[in-house]
Amino acid sequence: MSALRVRRWTTEEWLANQAPWGALQARSSADRLFLSCEWLTLWWRYYGSTLGTPDILAFYRGADLVGLVPLYHRRVRRGGLLLAHSVQVIGLSWRDPEPLISEYLDVIAAREDLDEVRHACAQALLEQPSWSELVIGFTASADRWRAAFAAPVSSKERYVRTLDCCVSYQADLSDGFGAYLLALGQSTRRSLWNLRRRLASLGEVRVEQLRANEIDEGFEDLNRLHALRWGRPAFTGTRLSFHTSLARLLVARGELAFSRLSIGGEVVSVLYDIRREQRQYNLKMGFDPAFSLRLSLGLIHLGYAMEAAAAEQISVYDFLAGPGRTSDYKRHLS
Repeated sequence: MSALRVRRWTTEEWLANQAPWGALQARSSADRLFLSCEWLTLWWRYYGSTLGTPDILAFYRGADLVGLVPLYHRRVRRGGLLLAHSVQVIGLSWRDPEPLISEYLDVIAAREDLDEVRHACAQALLEQPSWSELVIGFTASADRWRAAFAAPVSSKERYVRTLDCCVSYQADLSDGFGAYLLALGQSTRRSLWNLRRRLASLGEVRVEQLRANEIDEGFEDLNRLHALRWGRPAFTGTRLSFHTSLARLLVARGELAFSRLSIGGEVVSVLYDIRREQRQYNLKMGFDPAFSLRLSLGLIHLGYAMEAAAAEQISVYDFLAGPGRTSDYKRHLS
């Protein structure tokens, strides 16, 4: 294969190249949601102006676009003392509590080009040594990034380390919801499925997908229920604006799976999910923890959501990273 050539896209080129971005992503194993051009451009629209300068590395073989690495540069102060020139992947601001987190961040390239693009990215960055830290956050490819930065020959010493480890979980729905239920442990299956009958004894059970004109109301319910359990709303300020804009964009394409569970006409649980190809992502959930101590509204609602997803030929239900409050329920469901 011929050597890769790197070109840095301007912001205007980035925004004008959504079609080539999408075509490359379709040929790659890159996450379909968090590494999509629409997610990252929306993220940058709401957070980028306060963070730094975009640095989109586009890798070509001849005239063909074969790789993208969406980065940005910012100045940060670590430990309250050390000023650092940080290079990070767009979609994440490491250890910054304000910008929302994107997951599965990595290079966008076809499988056969992934390692070559990573190594070319490392070389391109090492040839511009003005930065003092590179953060590849929320990635499933930490070992491959480590190898990429160990390979280039350079007189500049570098220190690579893995921090802030977390685990994401997924449920396999490829054989249908019935097969998934059979694979669960007895206690988990009871909480997810068997207790539906007990729930129905408390009033009429309805699970409804939100329509375009109900998105604002849906986020109000989500925030109200999330605050009951966690003491704070799920989304406020910029985060709420981001997700409201995203939901409006996705609902017209049938990719928004925003559902409310009501008992006797009262909304007691909300799930904010996104469907992208054969994967459904559970971005946020909220339920009334005081509604009943004899069942978990959250688990029952997840069961309804996974059943509906399997009926739509979704093969993976992704719980993403993050622990439960009282139990590691994602591990039991995966």
